[in-house]
Amino acid sequence: MPKLFRLLFFVVIGVLFLFYLFYADNNALPHLVEDANLYGFTVLAASGIGFGIITINSWLNEQIPWRSNVLGRFVAGLSLDFVFLGATLLLFGWLANVLGLIDYDMFPEDMFIRQIELKLIVLSLITMFIVTLVEFNRFSYNEFTVGQIRKLKSQRKQLELQFEALKSQLSPHYLFNSMNTISSLVYRDPNIAENFIRNLAETFNYVLNTREVQLVKLEEEIEALKDYGYLLTIRYADAISLNIEVDSAYNKKPVPPLTLQLLVENAVKHNVISSDEPLKIHIRATEEEVIVLNNKTGTPSQTASHKVGLDNIKNRYAFFTPKEISIENNDYFEVRLPMLSA
Repeated sequence: MPKLFRLLFFVVIGVLFLFYLFYADNNALPHLVEDANLYGFTVLAASGIGFGIITINSWLNEQIPWRSNVLGRFVAGLSLDFVFLGATLLLFGWLANVLGLIDYDMFPEDMFIRQIELKLIVLSLITMFIVTLVEFNRFSYNEFTVGQIRKLKSQRKQLELQFEALKSQLSPHYLFNSMNTISSLVYRDPNIAENFIRNLAETFNYVLNTREVQLVKLEEEIEALKDYGYLLTIRYADAISLNIEVDSAYNKKPVPPLTLQLLVENAVKHNVISSDEPLKIHIRATEEEVIVLNNKTGTPSQTASHKVGLDNIKNRYAFFTPKEISIENNDYFEVRLPMLSA
């Protein structure tokens, strides 16, 4: 359908050419009945020219895509279309003269470029400029439309991933364990119970405040992780340690929210935690990456794989960098997150 409309556009332009040129030399428009053959020839010629120009532009879109070289594509399109139009007009002009539809004898022969030909050249150049401009605008509109759709899809996907991370942090199992810990502390040590509740509230506050946020500062993620680490320390005592060694120079670096907390939670979930063999989690950063490392103390029974949490992190990082997350699962479990640009 778009191609049909474009052919119709060239037919309309062809008829307008006919009106202009005929009126310029006869001070009247061609008669609809008496000059029907001239109208028919014009429609046929305009359709052929339109089809040729559409084909040329389709070929150019493959050879010199607008996306990669706008100026080159514009100049190439204008030049080839103009050359093709000029050559085709000469061909159809000669054919019309042979068929007796026009008479070149009415024009002076001693001019290098006759008046009608000069008019055709100017009109052709203007028309091809407009056609190329329309092609560029069509490309721009399509790019804008496609870009907007991609952006909306990307935002929706990010929100879905954020929601999955949110569900992980607000799971009934996590809340149940936290409530049990609080109930055991209330009578044993009210001060620690109060601190536990405060840190739990801060953790949930961070989770809820970042549910629709794509990136946070690394320092914000670390502060939230410290609150979460305090909860783990109260729950597991000396059976777990969380060591964070991140230089302040990286504080402003962006990171998807809950990334570090998911990795720490995975370490807790997939290891047996006991005082005999403590779980040690170490977090550090370099110019290139953030590294989360933990020892392996044994796999608890009835534990799902790391895949869900790690896939969530991988998919969220894929929106911001082509660099992949590195995972090593040998004597230690190590995850290397690419450092994102601020």
